[in-house]
Amino acid sequence: MKKRQTVSLLVIAVILSVGMTTVSAASRTVTIRIEGMHCQNCAGSVEKKLKATAGVQAVRVSFEKKEAWVKFDDRRISVAQIREVINSTGYRATE
Repeated sequence: MKKRQTVSLLVIAVILSVGMTTVSAASRTVTIRIEGMHCQNCAGSVEKKLKATAGVQAVRVSFEKKEAWVKFDDRRISVAQIREVINSTGYRATE
């Protein structure tokens, strides 16, 4: 009987410890102003590059508003890195 209780307690302890170490990723959104876009193709280029970036979950780039809305996993990519991706397309992410 004691052996059975010990095994049961051990199983419960393992389940609880695994449950405590499992952390879900945190999604964030950011809107970034972009300078230098002259047409919808410009916005499309930025959007395509951001969508291909690890950690980016969703993107909308508006030529009219001169901005990008980005939903991302902040455990995989930072806002600074997102700005670098935008800058690498030849446009400028502003503060």
